[in-house]
Amino acid sequence: RLLREHDFLVVVGDTGSGKTTQLPAYLLEDDESRTDNDTFAPVAITQPRRVAATSVSRRVAEERAVTLGGEEVGYKVRFDSVAQRATKLTFMTDGVLVRECVG
Repeated sequence: RLLREHDFLVVVGDTGSGKTTQLPAYLLEDDESRTDNDTFAPVAITQPRRVAATSVSRRVAEERAVTLGGEEVGYKVRFDSVAQRATKLTFMTDGVLVRECVG
């Protein structure tokens, strides 16, 4: 509900609470259950380092049984991108997000 009411949502929680893996899965499940014509807005999940962004994206893709870099899950780190324009969940470093926002 909050994502439908706001353009941005910042989630803060304890380590191990599921911010990185569970919350994105819930977002995709919510999208799959929708019957309205709203399109799913892409979601960026930031990680402090490239290893974290790539490994977590692989884990989420494996858990969802989807191809990494497909329409559901991908990642973008400096000098490497395994995501499409239509990828719904993109794990990225903070620096990549800043560069995408700026220009």
